Amino acid sequence: MALSTQEMLLALRAPNAHWLAALVNALDEALKDPEFGPEQRAVLQQLLHAGIVPARVAHAAETRFERFEQGFGDLVPGEPVDDIAAFFDAAMPARPKLTLVVNNNAAA
Repeated sequence: MALSTQEMLLALRAPNAHWLAALVNALDEALKDPEFGPEQRAVLQQLLHAGIVPARVAHAAETRFERFEQGFGDLVPGEPVDDIAAFFDAAMPARPKLTLVVNNNAAA
């Protein structure tokens, strides 16, 4: 069932629409971000379709979001940030470098 823009606006005016408003706001920001790619959109669609977020996924997301929030806590009020991308890259731990090791003797 596709809702019109007017129907969505009415839904957001409901007294209990605070979660809907928060999610729409977050989704709007994500859809504007070029790094929110097809893989992440597929995860979101799968979660919406399932109607539940597995507990381990919810915990991992909460942990990841806490690290993101900590980046904002490190900002000094009134101090400009020249390169916001570099700021958050520095705040996030780098992914480990993985090396593929092949044992040719195992095939013998």
